[in-house]
Amino acid sequence: MKIFKFAKAIFLNETREFNGIFWSFIFPLILFFILVSVFSGMYSENPSSINFRLGLVWNESPAGFGKILDEVLAQLNPEPFSINRFQSIEEAIDALKKGKIDCILNVPSGFNAAMFRALFAQSPAKVELYKISNTFESSLATQILENVLQQIDLEMGRQSFARLNRPYEEFVIQSIPVQRQASKFNYNNYIFPGIILMAILSIGIFNLSLNLIYNRTEGVNKRIYTTPTNGLQYFFSMILSFTFMMIISAVLVYSVGLTIFKVDKSVLSLDFIVRLIFSMLVSLSFGMMIASFFKKFSTAMVFCQISYQLLMFLGGLYFPVLNFGMPKIMNYIALSLPTTYLVENLRTVIGQSPYNFSSIQLWGVPAIWLIAGLVVFLLNFRKVMSYE
Repeated sequence: MKIFKFAKAIFLNETREFNGIFWSFIFPLILFFILVSVFSGMYSENPSSINFRLGLVWNESPAGFGKILDEVLAQLNPEPFSINRFQSIEEAIDALKKGKIDCILNVPSGFNAAMFRALFAQSPAKVELYKISNTFESSLATQILENVLQQIDLEMGRQSFARLNRPYEEFVIQSIPVQRQASKFNYNNYIFPGIILMAILSIGIFNLSLNLIYNRTEGVNKRIYTTPTNGLQYFFSMILSFTFMMIISAVLVYSVGLTIFKVDKSVLSLDFIVRLIFSMLVSLSFGMMIASFFKKFSTAMVFCQISYQLLMFLGGLYFPVLNFGMPKIMNYIALSLPTTYLVENLRTVIGQSPYNFSSIQLWGVPAIWLIAGLVVFLLNFRKVMSYE
């Protein structure tokens, strides 16, 4: 009972000033709003530029009059079309369904010969355009491409009539709609584990570690030990208090995420919550390890700031940094951090993980940090919980 009363007193002391409330409870919500507002638009279906991604499939090498089309298309790259060449139409359609390109121009076998015959009004050359059904960006790209092909037709017709005094058979453009696969990526869902992990991490790194050091160096521990409270009771009271702060912060992020940003309901699953509790334990252990290493409050503050930034950004809380082609040394650092695996462990539950970590990695690496933090703290328990 004494531990609970003491934990309540520590909690009230931590939250009696606006500074404690802001960084623990309010700042994570503000960051949530900012990141979603800025980056969720990157995945909108509405076009934001006139640069389209064209998938080009030549079923034979361009030759003869077929080179005319290939040369014209080359002039359209990179604007308004960024051209991606594919070996087969099946490969291109798969990319179109996944949203990697906006439309496809498929030039069938025999096109070169058909272009030659078209000059003598024997038969038209045929091409196929594939677009995503009911998508403005894809429809617009296809329409622009059709206009380009019509201009080629017009010029070919003029040249044919001028030289041969014969009509010209225009392209037959076959437009084929394709249904896009439902996109599983949602930035609101992706960022939610990062925000909630950032919130609990800040409490573990700053609140717990700095309080342990401050209370030791400023004589708070000495005054506490004049009461009927031993070091073990004092320690568990602090852990209980800061765990409660983590829970409050997580509940606030949950409330905003579920009501305003409509994150997936799977964040309420037992699997997600168990992984979140594991993340809380690792965060607390990391804070205890920091308190074990530093004697001075100012030195610990500097280290907390540096480590917090590394754990957030290199740990991939906001972006999949391991996919950004960083220098190898930075990749090694990111792969050694517990947050890299903690946040991906949460994202796997809601289907938003960009990496292919194994379960052993997702649980094993943070567990090593958890055990290391506990061992270091236990070895230095008397020193950390003493007074100067």
